[in-house]
Amino acid sequence: MKTRILIIGAGDAGKTVFNEFVEKGKESHIVGFLDDDPSKAELLIGSKSILGTLSSIDKVIEKYSVTEVIIAIPSASQEVLGSVISSIRIFDSRISIHIVPSGEKYFETVPIVPSLEELTVFELTGRDEYSIDIDGIKHKYSQKTVLVTGAGGSIGSELCRQIIKFGIKKIICIGKGENSIYDLAKSLKLYTEFMENPPQAIYCICDVRDKIGIRKLFNEHKPQIVFHAAAHKHVPMMEYNSSEAVSNNVGGTLNILETCCENHVEEFVFISTDKAVRPVNIMGATKRLAELMVGYFGKHKNIKVAVVRFGNVLNSRGSVIPLFIEQIKAGGPVTVTHPDVTRYFMSISEAALLTINASVISAGNEVYVLDMGEQLKIYDIAEKLIKFHGLKPNEDIKITFTGMRAGEKLYEELFYGTEEQLKTSNSKIMYFNEECLLNEEQISEIVKNLETIKSFSDEKVREFLKKIVPEYSYDKVSFEDMRVVN
Repeated sequence: MKTRILIIGAGDAGKTVFNEFVEKGKESHIVGFLDDDPSKAELLIGSKSILGTLSSIDKVIEKYSVTEVIIAIPSASQEVLGSVISSIRIFDSRISIHIVPSGEKYFETVPIVPSLEELTVFELTGRDEYSIDIDGIKHKYSQKTVLVTGAGGSIGSELCRQIIKFGIKKIICIGKGENSIYDLAKSLKLYTEFMENPPQAIYCICDVRDKIGIRKLFNEHKPQIVFHAAAHKHVPMMEYNSSEAVSNNVGGTLNILETCCENHVEEFVFISTDKAVRPVNIMGATKRLAELMVGYFGKHKNIKVAVVRFGNVLNSRGSVIPLFIEQIKAGGPVTVTHPDVTRYFMSISEAALLTINASVISAGNEVYVLDMGEQLKIYDIAEKLIKFHGLKPNEDIKITFTGMRAGEKLYEELFYGTEEQLKTSNSKIMYFNEECLLNEEQISEIVKNLETIKSFSDEKVREFLKKIVPEYSYDKVSFEDMRVVN
């Protein structure tokens, strides 16, 4: 069946989306526009008409056999989004809906179509508007060479996609998985081919623990700003691969930090997680230990560092959203670990842009915490996603409880509660200054243990982490109880 796309919004974003389809030779895919502005009634945009207002969406979808809707209103209110989506879903739940992310309203000279996000239930949960210091970021990043580790991952790849919009000279994208880095290269090309002066993009398959390989890359490309996003993040999986988690999350961070110091990198930004707060799992404990190491280097090694801590990002690999959607398409059941489990959520683009903004604010040695809004109950998310697909929870699709997985909490935290939470120039970015909690003797012990960590038993790995991160608490796990995916 031929793709037939209806664009909602005939403003700048809608026109840009249409022009990008024209440039790709896909103008015929667009059936037209909808817009509530009476001054635009019956206007032509290129060869396409404004077919009516938002209230006529069901009639237009039927008349033109629409298969996909693009909502091109970056500043649309939750009420507008909710009304549009409800109208589409009631008429035909099979229609694909994509949205221009709210962050795209900050950019005028980069393409929009590559940024389109498949609409999920979270666009309807009332996330507050956010802003970024677009001029400050451009001033800082203009003609800089930026390196991103974990560039093939959800956060790392989005950081790359956003960073290239700020006039940088070169981006070095480091990842361990060849397929994910290949996918990143394809997605960045969609942006750079539209740019008048695109940055040079270097794609490197390299493990962050590889001392020789990492030093070669730094020596060759001379990065000025480094974002360290590489990490093993899957909580249950890391409970049963504890030595690998420490080797990668701690050892990899240490290697990147040391290489940054050797090469006089201007700034190091560490991507952390809410699971580093009072950790009850290996992943959280390793990220907390990495946070502490970053603080040590910032105080003692003459390098500007910042930690940015946030919760779950929507539709990231391993998150509940893709899993729930997969389960719904398979006919269910949708599996939830516990009826009361809650999590923080934020869109990937928002998390990346606020992280970049935090680096502009940073004077060095701060821990930044992104405002994640209210925690959402996972059961409610499951219900809304089922309804979002035009189905009835526990009738058409069952929701079942599987029990908490190894290393999971009922809820997450962003602060320990003892820090003085300070405001920044951006209402969505808070910070605190943490005293350096590691000494040289502890750093030496970490280095020594990293050399032999792969030979440690799971219990010995936990004892090592507990010694350096006393707030880490854990239960002994049984490999027979392993439930990686519910």
